[in-house]
Amino acid sequence: MGMILNFREKEQEYHVLDFEEFRSEMVQGLREICGDEFTVEERDVTKNNGVILHGISITEEGGSVSPTIYLESLYEEYKKGSMNVGEAQNEILRVYSREKSCKGLNMYYITDFELVREKIIFRLVNADRNSELLKNAPHRRFLDLAVIYTVFIDGVFKTPGNVVIKNDLLEKWGVDEETLHELALENTPRLKKPVIKELSDMIFDLLGSRDDEKEEMKDELYGTGAVKMYVLTNHDKFYGDSLILYPDLLSEIRKNCKTDFYLLPSSVHEFIIIPDDGVVDRQELKELVRSVNQSSVGDEDYLSDNVYLYKDSTLMICG
Repeated sequence: MGMILNFREKEQEYHVLDFEEFRSEMVQGLREICGDEFTVEERDVTKNNGVILHGISITEEGGSVSPTIYLESLYEEYKKGSMNVGEAQNEILRVYSREKSCKGLNMYYITDFELVREKIIFRLVNADRNSELLKNAPHRRFLDLAVIYTVFIDGVFKTPGNVVIKNDLLEKWGVDEETLHELALENTPRLKKPVIKELSDMIFDLLGSRDDEKEEMKDELYGTGAVKMYVLTNHDKFYGDSLILYPDLLSEIRKNCKTDFYLLPSSVHEFIIIPDDGVVDRQELKELVRSVNQSSVGDEDYLSDNVYLYKDSTLMICG
């Protein structure tokens, strides 16, 4: 379409645009660049925990592909002076071009149940923070959380995608929530392999420590009486919270730990496992989770302030 490279430079900006002005400039400029053969629209998308992201979609006349490209990160780069509005528009078009050219991408296929049944998976969300979503989506309650269902899209976008299944799509398919749950129990463990790793190993990897250094530091750490902690996530580290729904996974962890254990929600992407050695203070764990959620976890990645205990083959909320 001859619009990806060599744009005419935008006029120099004399003041920093606020986010609303930035969005308006982006839409207006992209409409001028794309012309009448393309529809450029601004879209607000409600994400996990009610977080609203602002994006732009570009649809070619007669086309079925219309990815939404979010503006928040581009605006942050603009405010830092890393790019101007013209460069941000250029980036939008690069992303659109890349995703449009992905083979086999046709979002209309999602309406065909037989084509997507092997891609239906589940994930967890905080029930209270997603009350509006749950009004329009098949789900079931699980402790203080809710199980929702998505169509998993892999190998198309740069990162795995998930299209949340809403009631209107369920009605179009002619199936019920129980069918979704049965399919998700089969599909999710197959598509999202579990990964369990010592927390210390992950930290040492981030520090670039050698294997011999890792062992030395671990000996020193555990020699002080520190409790071993583990990270539970999936292979792509994307919505690993659903792992606690996998059949028999928690019982296998219990068998390997040889004791009951706590699960601390680090985010929607992983849990921290702490074996119950009889010394760990539950109240301190709850305070730790709340503190980390407030200081280090983004609104969209928040799962819960609660601590969970796996005991007697049952997962429960710590009182």
